[in-house]
Amino acid sequence: MNDRSEGSRPVLSRVRRGVIGVLRRGDELLAIRRAAGIAKGGCWCFPGGHLEYGETSRMAVVRELREELGIDVEPVRRLGSVRVLDSRHVLAVWEIIQVGGGICPAESEIAEVRWMTADGLREIQPSLPSNARVLAMLGV
Repeated sequence: MNDRSEGSRPVLSRVRRGVIGVLRRGDELLAIRRAAGIAKGGCWCFPGGHLEYGETSRMAVVRELREELGIDVEPVRRLGSVRVLDSRHVLAVWEIIQVGGGICPAESEIAEVRWMTADGLREIQPSLPSNARVLAMLGV
């Protein structure tokens, strides 16, 4: 199978699904800085991850936040989805609430956790381009 279309632009044949969890505390949002050893290491973003086989996005956001941050969450509202530029990834964006646990980041995936305002998230570098699209979905 050819992974190229007309010219030299790649065709993204298989979509990889994932999730983003947006957790609020007043006017602040929970952001993470990705650990150095993973894709996009050092970048600031919202927590989340990939769907596992047979999993819905609702199930995945609960599992990912438990695995990455040690917290139990409840998905409240799906805000939409974002396609990661230059990638096969499409991420479902969920507004979530914390219902248990205390934030304890998995060091293999998360270097730092910080509560930030929307403006702080727009300004912090390096950050993932999807952050701006998520903030727009939130209307902040």
